[in-house]
Amino acid sequence: MDGGGSSEGADAVLVTARGTAAADGDPADRDSAAVIVVTYCFDAESWLDRWGTSQERAVAVSAGERSRSAAAVARSDSGTRSPDGPGGDPVQVEAGVVETVPSKSDVGAVGAAVHEYLDEWDDCELTVYVDSLGAIVDATDSEVTFRLVHALVARAQDADARVVAAVGEGIPPHVEATFAPLFDRVV
Repeated sequence: MDGGGSSEGADAVLVTARGTAAADGDPADRDSAAVIVVTYCFDAESWLDRWGTSQERAVAVSAGERSRSAAAVARSDSGTRSPDGPGGDPVQVEAGVVETVPSKSDVGAVGAAVHEYLDEWDDCELTVYVDSLGAIVDATDSEVTFRLVHALVARAQDADARVVAAVGEGIPPHVEATFAPLFDRVV
């Protein structure tokens, strides 16, 4: 990965425009069959509502939310199975699910949730959106965030999925430059 390449349809894209959500800054403008959103600062259910019926499957992994462990969001009759829910029981969802990680600093749980969906949804085109790297750095530190993003990008590429991550707010330029080599394209 060259961090500054301009290959169209990159597997990993870093969106550097401040205040831009990963999905809004996605230069490929693709409609993936499935999306996984990692959010530290946006309401997960709003993310799912945003997708409407354009995806067969959608999940929001929300760090720092304590109000629920999983919540189904009704949509059309295109039922999908999400990975196991609390207690190991399968969670049947019609369209989207919210996976919560109570502690923002528990990047291991965030990564595990994303990896589980990458494994489960290996039969379709999939995009992982990450908002915002600045919020993850604030909750942990730049080294922990780098390791999380590195693992997410590597695992997504192994699963033939795309990753689009937004820098967000509050990341100094030198930290942003540290993340850039993890991505095929910086926009």
